[in-house]
Amino acid sequence: MKQYAEPRNRKHLAVVRNERLTALAGAVLFGLFVIEMVVTANLHKLILVHIFIGTLLAGPLVVKLASVGYRFFSYYAKSSPAFVAKGPPNIWLRLLAPFLILLTLMLFLSGLVLAVEGPPPNRLVFLVHAGSAALWIPLIVVHVYAHLRQVPRALQQEWSRHSKQKLSDRIKRLRITVIALIVGAIAAIALVPVSAPWIHGPLQYGIPSPMVLGVFAAVIALFIAVPILRNVRE
Repeated sequence: MKQYAEPRNRKHLAVVRNERLTALAGAVLFGLFVIEMVVTANLHKLILVHIFIGTLLAGPLVVKLASVGYRFFSYYAKSSPAFVAKGPPNIWLRLLAPFLILLTLMLFLSGLVLAVEGPPPNRLVFLVHAGSAALWIPLIVVHVYAHLRQVPRALQQEWSRHSKQKLSDRIKRLRITVIALIVGAIAAIALVPVSAPWIHGPLQYGIPSPMVLGVFAAVIALFIAVPILRNVRE
């Protein structure tokens, strides 16, 4: 049986496995986020697709939050010498993280409430959803830029035929991500008939204004973040 090369210091296996699970979940989320942005640009015609993909995202999002949270608590609780030795993320990313997590939860939870309640939308919930979307877009764009090199490198080391840094339990990480997607898909399918009234809902505009504001803010945020995060190393 073929043996996979493990990192030399076995104490750091948990760190590497955590990084690769985070990278895999992040890559899946990135692909779905891109599709969701395209769909949102034509929201008045693709509202049910918007709701479906938004719900589907929940599965891998839980995996990514769990893996990142595990690293967070392992480092700050000093429960793992390997995570302590790895050190914390870049200071700017640490400052960004609480706002990104909060806005992500606000965006998803308010979207779920709107999908279940149907039109006409509750004004407060709608404002929370629209406002969190406009603020979330620039933060997620900066987050993606900061990990633009680390994620492909981690996936290449995980799956390339020529990589010398494959870990023997990579199938387990893939299985976790696939199961998360399946759970998200089941929830999304179950939500389709509930959210069906939105087909005839009050969405008569083109590209939603929160998305326009978010993209504009993302350009400004990148202009500021690029020189700051140019040399980020995880």
